[in-house]
Amino acid sequence: MNKSIVEEFYLLTLLDIREGVSIQELEDIIQLYEDVEDYEACAGILKAIKETRYDTINNIKEKKNDIR
Repeated sequence: MNKSIVEEFYLLTLLDIREGVSIQELEDIIQLYEDVEDYEACAGILKAIKETRYDTINNIKEKKNDIR
């Protein structure tokens, strides 16, 4: 697997998320890349989705702790 391609799709996906692209849209895009067997693209997109979900959960926990 070409790590530079994975990293490129990861960074592009982070930009898409920042611009408001939904997780559902990204999951639909993953399906398109799976259909053409571009697994590096899938890996990069999934990495960004997972990181974003994790980061969001952490941000929520931090806000919750600040309120206490």
